[in-house]
Amino acid sequence: MSQVENSCDQGPCEGLTVPAHAFWMVCLIVFIDSLGGSISAPVLPFYAKEFECDTAQIGFLFSAFSFAQVVFLPVMGRFSDHFGRRAVLVASLFGAALGSFGQGLAPTYWCLFASRIISGACGAVGSTANVYVSDITFEASRGQYLGYLMNSNGAAFAFGPGLGGGLSRLGLNIPIEVNGCACLIAGLLALAYLPESPVFVRHQMEAARQAGRAEQPCHSIPASVWGVCCVEFLRGMSFSAIFTLYGIFANQTFGLDSLHIGYAVCVGALTLICTNVWITKPLESVLGQIGSAALGTTLMAAGEFGLALAPTLWLSLLGMWSVYMGQAVAGCNIAAITSMLATDDNRGEVMSMQQMAQACGRVIGPIILGHLSDMDNRLPFVVAAACVLMATGFLLLLTNAHERRKGDFHSEMDMPLLISPKPKVEEYTDDDVRDLGTFLCNLLNDGGYKWHEEVQREALKKALKCYFPPLGADVSEEAATVVDQLKNARSLGRMPATPNPMRPVTGIGAEVNFTGDDSNFQGPPQQAGALTSRLESCLGGARPPSDDKK
Repeated sequence: MSQVENSCDQGPCEGLTVPAHAFWMVCLIVFIDSLGGSISAPVLPFYAKEFECDTAQIGFLFSAFSFAQVVFLPVMGRFSDHFGRRAVLVASLFGAALGSFGQGLAPTYWCLFASRIISGACGAVGSTANVYVSDITFEASRGQYLGYLMNSNGAAFAFGPGLGGGLSRLGLNIPIEVNGCACLIAGLLALAYLPESPVFVRHQMEAARQAGRAEQPCHSIPASVWGVCCVEFLRGMSFSAIFTLYGIFANQTFGLDSLHIGYAVCVGALTLICTNVWITKPLESVLGQIGSAALGTTLMAAGEFGLALAPTLWLSLLGMWSVYMGQAVAGCNIAAITSMLATDDNRGEVMSMQQMAQACGRVIGPIILGHLSDMDNRLPFVVAAACVLMATGFLLLLTNAHERRKGDFHSEMDMPLLISPKPKVEEYTDDDVRDLGTFLCNLLNDGGYKWHEEVQREALKKALKCYFPPLGADVSEEAATVVDQLKNARSLGRMPATPNPMRPVTGIGAEVNFTGDDSNFQGPPQQAGALTSRLESCLGGARPPSDDKK
């Protein structure tokens, strides 16, 4: 058994098309990225005071970070489509390290301000991380892994402020410098161990092949993506009420002090993490992505209403924790839905649109809800609940578009191979050859194909070579033509109209007996599970027409 297969047997990596360490590396990147904002939150106001700045200037420091994230989200998304997901993720870590070191060593307020902008811009990688995870997972397990990724963000916000407060005893700039060191180390690890997304590699190969053609394929943004953006704007606006106003509300209504409010927020973050680990996947398997996302937003609405109207502190806290639970269920499923609505060459742009819409909601929400709080401290949460109920309605309207996309041919699911920046031939055993050979013979037999004769077997080998070109090599025009024909045939539910020597003589379902010698076909040695899935999609989904109809 190969080392990759052994690694997949250890830990939750079923459903990944790359080694498990690549997924965990992306989780580390998101954790470090989120830590950059949370670890400095408790010390930045005091650190900024050393530059003799006023309260407004301190506010500008926080706003500069958030504003840079919003502005650079679409930029990072486009960069990930053009230069690769890996390049953007690695560069963001080194950029974040530069920004952190710049903040910790800033000689003036404006140097500190500029460094905050750099940190915010390089921290706008949430959408790229979502794109990478969407690229390396199958649709059935995508929501689960996006939930794991969301946990990295939750863990950073849960433990970052406490870590920053503790390190501040060594110096007010120490937490920021520690984050810079963490970014630098994580960047070096990602540079060494993070493979490029297989979907991006395949897209680059396809783009190189299409370069000489007069007409280039155009992938516009579908209208359903704008519906997702509306959902995310409303969800971001609603969730901002918890971050900005619940502390004041709990203090005014129930007398809760800042220490206990911090404990309550930590419990909320832990609730989000536990929900993603144990609840999200079972819900998705029962309700589907749209149903689970709608349930999540409904749970957020119920929590917002509950915390605002609860007569006791504990009921109000339960309402707040329900919001966190709903946020976990909705967040990963909406990200998976967005990924489904995108294509290989615009996924970065589409998912950055989703993230930007949510960020705009988090920016505008506190302004509107803050004014409502002056009228009645419960009113912002009622309005926040109404926002996510509207989001639920938008989600349900996306059902048909989502189902249509699920039925389409997905190129990201069409080649679940293990692709790394430096592909190498894997070792395989006689058992591997026997297992895959037997599977292939059974698959051809079930599909009614013939392969005993030499011309038929050569046709099979040629077809497999077209579907499995050497990684990193250019696809020949002849092979590309065959692949295009087979893709078109699959979308129509039939084989191409070209002569096929593998067509069964006696019609579909003709029984063909095979021997051990038929298991000797040795294509490019790839992981057994990946090749099995690939053959199912390539050969099993395109059955030849029966000769009985002639």
